[in-house]
Amino acid sequence: MRFIKYVPISFILIIFSCSNETINPDFISDGEYDGKYFPTNEWRYCNPEEVGVNINALLEAHKYVSNSDFGTNGYMIIKDGYIVAEDYFNGLTLEVKHASYSIAKSITSAIIGIAIDQGYIESVEDKFSDYFTELNNGNTQQWKKDLKVSHVLTMTSGIDWAEEGIFSNDIIQMSRSEDYLEYVMNKPLNNKPGTDWSYNSGESMYLSGLINLTTGKNMLQFAEENLLNPIGICNINWIADSKNHTVAGWGINATMHDFARFGYLFLNNGNWDGSQIISKEWIKESTSPFSNDYPFYGYLWWIGEDAFFESTIDLPDDLYMAIGAFGQYLIIIPSENLIIARLGQDLYSRNSWKPEEFIRLVLKAV
Repeated sequence: MRFIKYVPISFILIIFSCSNETINPDFISDGEYDGKYFPTNEWRYCNPEEVGVNINALLEAHKYVSNSDFGTNGYMIIKDGYIVAEDYFNGLTLEVKHASYSIAKSITSAIIGIAIDQGYIESVEDKFSDYFTELNNGNTQQWKKDLKVSHVLTMTSGIDWAEEGIFSNDIIQMSRSEDYLEYVMNKPLNNKPGTDWSYNSGESMYLSGLINLTTGKNMLQFAEENLLNPIGICNINWIADSKNHTVAGWGINATMHDFARFGYLFLNNGNWDGSQIISKEWIKESTSPFSNDYPFYGYLWWIGEDAFFESTIDLPDDLYMAIGAFGQYLIIIPSENLIIARLGQDLYSRNSWKPEEFIRLVLKAV
């Protein structure tokens, strides 16, 4: 019944309120819940009511996220491991890869956790100068010599960095360089590491370089072998600089189903169909606030309702998110066994959508 997509949502709601028949628009899934499984090959779909999700409330969430004033390209809602709602707009399909921007940072965090689990890196307390011996020369700032893995994971490196404007924008300047890692490592530190939180898309090049140095592989190669391929993510694009350093802070293009697989790995505490891909301890540590002073951030993950700063909407305490520019969201709520993914192009939207409102509406359905 694909024609229903083009029927006004208000008409659909009238049908639901005035009829005893179950008429599902095509973004609402069909099928039965058949127990737990892992979507290594493909995701399964089930009718929302099979997993306790109210269809009428789900329609309200769809009406919000699909508003043409917003820049939504696609979204999906996964409850108990089954897709209960999914829709695409503006040419996106389930097979098309979409830019994720800073969602890559959360994937980078997972890669560092795996490298620690496997012994390539001892701990988040390791100093980069223990690995990059050139940082130990006499001309290097003492702050830079003291820079730890934890400081970069929590964006408290203190590196002099600007992401606004054109001429002073470090992202633009770094992108024009041949060696992104060298560009970032040459940047001075304005603050003592660990003292102040400041958003920085370049500092994670330290983590990319660390993977290169300790494993002999670039970050993408290491991730494919130890994270992505084992959970069925086998065909992503992830950019690198001319020195083959994977750009750890952004640059991943993948399907929404693939991003959801990454979320499902975290929802299952790092276990995938019996294999512990990431330790349960790292899942908990990386998705918890690293400081009481900064309750909205973990290890390159956004944490809880505090991540929306001035929002007054109450959300579950255990919610955490990977967020990318222009409206990319991978939202995980363990207490509800729930994943919400949304891909967008909010740069071109006439009005700014509120992701916390979409989450509230989905939770209302759950």
